[in-house]
Amino acid sequence: MAKYDIVIIGSGLGGMECAYILAKEGYKVCLLEKNRQLGGNLQIFVRDKVIFDTGVHYIGGLDEGQNLYRFFSYLGLMDKLKLRRMDESGFDRVTFDNDPLEYPHAMGYERFYETLAAIFPKEREGLKLYCDKLQEACDSFPIYRVRDAVFNEDDLSYLNIGAKSFIETCVQDPKLRNVLAGTNALYAGYADRTPLYVHALVVNTYIESAWKCVDGGAQIARLLAKGIKDHGGEIYNYCEVSKIEMGSEGATAVLTTDGRRFEGKQFISNIHPVQTLDMIEEGFVRKSFRKRIAGLDNSISIFTVHIVFKPDTFEYLNYNYYHSKNADVWSAIHYTEENWPENYIVFVPASSKSEKYADSRM
Repeated sequence: MAKYDIVIIGSGLGGMECAYILAKEGYKVCLLEKNRQLGGNLQIFVRDKVIFDTGVHYIGGLDEGQNLYRFFSYLGLMDKLKLRRMDESGFDRVTFDNDPLEYPHAMGYERFYETLAAIFPKEREGLKLYCDKLQEACDSFPIYRVRDAVFNEDDLSYLNIGAKSFIETCVQDPKLRNVLAGTNALYAGYADRTPLYVHALVVNTYIESAWKCVDGGAQIARLLAKGIKDHGGEIYNYCEVSKIEMGSEGATAVLTTDGRRFEGKQFISNIHPVQTLDMIEEGFVRKSFRKRIAGLDNSISIFTVHIVFKPDTFEYLNYNYYHSKNADVWSAIHYTEENWPENYIVFVPASSKSEKYADSRM
């Protein structure tokens, strides 16, 4: 029977980061993963010797001084990752049926603003307002900006403004509104639910800088795992937790499907909250809380097609396409069997085999 200061269930990025930080701070840490691969959405798979990412298709905020650069530097990743900077003139390109134009999201706020203002000259002031407010919303979250400050709970305005309505207050052109919201699949955007701050925190990081992991995002998980172990942490894969044992003061241990028991002083779950609660016996968590969590909607999923190209046939695209079949980019989640899909995304993975040709797309 093993005893730890911290037991972490699930090795998604959040679980691995927690394990790294706590191990680095001197805690005895154990990370449990039910699958062979670590990393959750950082996992990859290989077909015909071609690497495919399952979730991390590109990363933002990795220029020196930006938020993810600072986080990744602390985690010992920045000087080891294999990265490729995306097209600064348009790392994301929004397109529509029956419209021959490509609408680029350019890198850097000045370039982002000037590029779209050239296409929509009457909206220059609105675009400036949009860019300023986007950064202002991000500034209100100290942790996002890696700033030593406390979140001001008196100013909740960014929590109560909808992303769609915010965009509509900034610009009037219907096409531009949809161009600015065109990448909402990144955060499973709902027109009537998604708040401004979600849109801002996601979009801002890519506007600041956008990158692809060369040969897949699993390198992040591998490097984090090495760092966890180097700091004395322990990692177990093929180790599925089936039960969380409870005592008068809270959780005391976890049991795995193969009969192992891990005791801990504190526990962190990096898996779905409903699955976490299902592992805890009745009586330790209020029924009303269980019911509320179980009743929450999951975000919409995405169907992915992975394609392997013949060698040297498809030129590498250093940008992504977000395409919508109709003018309203928020409507894609309201589909039927007859009209599905209403939109799609094209990601072309970066490979170390060639910078000119791609070996796959998804």
